[in-house]
Amino acid sequence: MAGEYGEIDSRADYHRVLGEAATVVTHMLARTPDNAPMQRINKQLAAMKRWTDNGRAPSESERRNIDVGLIAVRELSEPTGEVSDLAQKLFVLNNYFEDWPTDAEAANATDDDFDDD
Repeated sequence: MAGEYGEIDSRADYHRVLGEAATVVTHMLARTPDNAPMQRINKQLAAMKRWTDNGRAPSESERRNIDVGLIAVRELSEPTGEVSDLAQKLFVLNNYFEDWPTDAEAANATDDDFDDD
């Protein structure tokens, strides 16, 4: 695991984690379709997939439009089980997507790389 990006060390990892998060959100929406935060997360995950399919790099404005990590902090307070796993995936996906590092940068990233000191 590479600090800021958690289990994401490459574009392949990003796509895997994105798919896992989307699956969890789809299952949650099947149980509670009127869940507005999950609807918003689902929409953003779909946009992230669309903007990165087939090797495409998201534009800077697209990268600024994603805030699934913030939604997780605000809406998934004190998560447990499946929700906890989803929240962790959303945090690292948000960080990775916002920075859009190369595989080498992601694999070698540490939390110290991102200190604001």
